[in-house]
Amino acid sequence: MTITERTMVGRAASVAILLLVLGAVWIGPVSAYLGQIGTGTDQIASKEALLRRYRALAEAATSDKLAPTPSDSGLLFPEIPDSQVVALLQETIKSAAAAAQIQVRGMQVLRMENLSGNARIGIRVSASGDIASLGRLLYAVEAARPLLYPDNLNIQSRAGSAAAVPASLEFQFDVSGFKAGGS
Repeated sequence: MTITERTMVGRAASVAILLLVLGAVWIGPVSAYLGQIGTGTDQIASKEALLRRYRALAEAATSDKLAPTPSDSGLLFPEIPDSQVVALLQETIKSAAAAAQIQVRGMQVLRMENLSGNARIGIRVSASGDIASLGRLLYAVEAARPLLYPDNLNIQSRAGSAAAVPASLEFQFDVSGFKAGGS
């Protein structure tokens, strides 16, 4: 074998090794990367189709006037007289307080305010109970439907010995709800 033949054989062997290395790289990380790109492309396509579907539904609801109004969706009190809204609000607070084991000492009806075409109707609640019961009551008020907004929470502990942990708290807070069409 001559030097040129050996060089040709060496080059052919080098090219074969290079092709083997490229094949191994293609089979390993490159094919995994291309698989990830394909999976991501499929996910993007499915989310894009879902977005188109939601946009079509939103346009159909808007064009057909089927979009729910705030009073239809349970956010506002129904179209009833203000006195009945106050009574409904008081009953909601009383039942939530009973479930949370809170002793309601009194309720005061607050002045109604008109805000952006809606009437804000509220009551001030004076009650007593322990901190866990207060937490349960506030959670029940915030989770109630129609939406209720607790505000101006004032908490005081009952007078007792300084060394003892107070078992009961006196607290007062305002609860407001809204009614469409501030009448």
